[in-house]
Amino acid sequence: MAPQWLTFLSDYGHEDAFLGVCKGVIARTAPEVRVLDVLHLVAPQDVEQGAAVLASAVPYLPVPSVHLALVDPFRATPARGVAVRTADGSTFVSPDNGLTSLAWDACGGAVEAHVLDNAALWHPTPARTFRGRDVFSPVAARLAAGLALAEVGTAVGVDELERLAVRPPTVESDHVHGEVVQVDHFGNLTLNLERAHLEQAGITLGDEVELRCSGKSLVVPFLLTYGEVGRGRLAVCEDSFRTVTVAVNQGSAAQRLRAGRGEPLVIARRTSVGRGPVVLPPEPQVLSAR
Repeated sequence: MAPQWLTFLSDYGHEDAFLGVCKGVIARTAPEVRVLDVLHLVAPQDVEQGAAVLASAVPYLPVPSVHLALVDPFRATPARGVAVRTADGSTFVSPDNGLTSLAWDACGGAVEAHVLDNAALWHPTPARTFRGRDVFSPVAARLAAGLALAEVGTAVGVDELERLAVRPPTVESDHVHGEVVQVDHFGNLTLNLERAHLEQAGITLGDEVELRCSGKSLVVPFLLTYGEVGRGRLAVCEDSFRTVTVAVNQGSAAQRLRAGRGEPLVIARRTSVGRGPVVLPPEPQVLSAR
């Protein structure tokens, strides 16, 4: 089998040698494999953030790929390492802590899984505290180079894998209860909502809505993009990943609302701003610079 792309997400940051060392191991193990960095600034040990980022990115990554994801909070009994094959032929290599579970559905669902217990594929003397270098990186590299999935270790049922709980929004007749699932580099607040949830509550593009968050109640527009409001103004809009976002034009919604990941909020129907129907742009089109 021809070498696949190996995508890499972690909480290793860029201040230390951890990331470079892992990529060095991949290069020494399978020099023909190409590595695509997704993100290495996941908050330390924040499995939920890593899972959300990976799930949003996977639809735009090469198919099939081997996806190496390393956010691994250290504990007395470490989470076992697993390799999970999905219906589109992709393979996720990660700790069995739910980190890749949200991304499986975007790849057609998990269909096969194996524990990384074939020590012949690891570094000969693995350290207790750097499994990313000594276990996950060499195994992922070999899989991307064409190693059969069954060679990594013992088969395990996909229903036995750890999964993160998904907290769906609650839609009422005129409002929606949701929460912040990501805060990006620009301070935009990505919600666990899609436009369809707002439409079920009678909210359409061009309407003004009441936004209740962090003890504040604000009237803001629901628009295609925050670029439609003036500098420093808040807007509810749909981002490039088709999820609802609260953003400030040339500012930070996280700072304005003093909100972070996990913050609950409500978006309620108010009145139309009377701007007339909103004409959606043809696809594909970049709606903003971010």
